[in-house]
Amino acid sequence: LRTELYVGRYNRIDFRAFASSVRKEDAPFRASVGLRILFGLSRLYERVQPESVRARVLHGLRQRMRSDLRASSYLSLSPVNGLLSILALWSNDPNDAEIEQAVAGLDAWFWEDAEQGSRVAGAGSVCWDTSFALQALAIVPLAGGAEALVRGSSFLAGQQIATATFDYRAANRIDPTGGWCFSEVRHGWPVSDCTAEALIALLQTQPQRLGQEDTARACRFILRCQNPDGGFGSYEPSKTSIPLEWMNPSEMFGGCMVERSYVECTASSLIALREVQDRYPNLLRHRIQRAMDRARAFLVRAQNLDGTWDAAWGVQYIYGTMFGVRGLLASGVAPSDQRVRKACHWLLAHQRADGGWGEHHASRQMRRYVDALEGLPVQTAWALITLVEARESNVAALVRAAGFLELTQLESGEWPDGQFVGVFFETALLNYRLYRQYFPVMALALLRRFLTDHDQPGRPHASPAPSRRA
Repeated sequence: LRTELYVGRYNRIDFRAFASSVRKEDAPFRASVGLRILFGLSRLYERVQPESVRARVLHGLRQRMRSDLRASSYLSLSPVNGLLSILALWSNDPNDAEIEQAVAGLDAWFWEDAEQGSRVAGAGSVCWDTSFALQALAIVPLAGGAEALVRGSSFLAGQQIATATFDYRAANRIDPTGGWCFSEVRHGWPVSDCTAEALIALLQTQPQRLGQEDTARACRFILRCQNPDGGFGSYEPSKTSIPLEWMNPSEMFGGCMVERSYVECTASSLIALREVQDRYPNLLRHRIQRAMDRARAFLVRAQNLDGTWDAAWGVQYIYGTMFGVRGLLASGVAPSDQRVRKACHWLLAHQRADGGWGEHHASRQMRRYVDALEGLPVQTAWALITLVEARESNVAALVRAAGFLELTQLESGEWPDGQFVGVFFETALLNYRLYRQYFPVMALALLRRFLTDHDQPGRPHASPAPSRRA
């Protein structure tokens, strides 16, 4: 590998001379001047640092790594964290007893299939996907759906973290009790919106699997993630108001140094808390209502002048606007509210001639809407869900969107792969392979229910687009 990767003999390369040499295309978030100065000072400090101080600090860092390995059943927060922890422990002691367990834990991130061969996932999304799949199935009157709801809800209910299995205070973390992880319970890192979407799914399908006490535990975890500005963080609330992005050493990711409030996490939390209010009106009543009022105020402030919201975890304005509108509606804002109508007007203005929507991932970096080359089923579903839940009166536009989804559906019942629509820390695109399954199903089911519930005698009906399979 050294012969293939490096020009010249490996043992003759002066790596220190190239410490700051990075191809500009590979560093969208170049290390700040302050951080580069800090790096230089650190190299000077290493020459005079007492060995006893170095040993004590390194021991403390290894203990933090061990804490995360144990809390995550040796899966680690991600395979990147896991591999780095293994290397750090091995550099200190190749015979460290926990290395073998950590290496075994990495296997959970590997998988293989006939279609794409062997690969490593950056994250597992089983709880996230199961939650949305259940929500879609809950509103689809399909034969065979009942069994899927039973099996799916049984799995999801078993993924709630019952109690903390580690000293979360010593690890500088919040109590994980009651939360759901993005992947599975043994991962040990619950997330506010994953907890919210799981709670929504169970309350909409089989609430008896959860019960009031488990629901209360889930609510308490969600509430622990609320920030002073009313919005919700992902894994935890923000722990500092001091800007630390200047210390970002990754060079490839942005906005990754501290937690902040996210539109998506805030909206999902609002929707879940509304579901809880509807089913258990007296459960944590005052705490939940105060949290919802503050979250609504955050979403109002976060809305852009054109009616959109910025997303953090998806592409970009369509995804953020879906959550922004749904969050406001869950907080008690009426569909007729000018903020909701403004968002819907923006969506309608960006509907394509074929009835679909398509936003290019460049919107994230350019901070303005950029059209994709074609309509995308997932983003069309997001827009349609938003418009239906906001009770959009332009039925013709809704039916055109449904026609696009019908035309793009494959004979297998699936929708085709398209542009990646998941985002990770500004620059990375994620392929959520099941988004193209449950979001279109959810959108079409919501539209069907909307048109059925609001059918009025004598009202003209828009003609659907011709079916490819007619």
